[in-house]
Amino acid sequence: MTRKLLFEILGGFLGLIIGAIVGGYLGLILGGSLLGSFDIYEHTGLEGYEIATYIGAIIGAAVMAIVGVKVTLKIIKRRNP
Repeated sequence: MTRKLLFEILGGFLGLIIGAIVGGYLGLILGGSLLGSFDIYEHTGLEGYEIATYIGAIIGAAVMAIVGVKVTLKIIKRRNP
């Protein structure tokens, strides 16, 4: 495995973890604020803030995994001209 590929995997993995945590937190804040008044529990069995947390974590993880790989590639290119 080349060193570049190893750094890409590491950057993607770190982006995935950070994105899931930050996205879940933002989903919890927004879901608790905006979806608290709806009666979503009666239809889905989940509270609104839970749904927003899960969706925020999934979207955040997907986006930040891609961003993590791109940032890692920029760092590698800057160090190895």
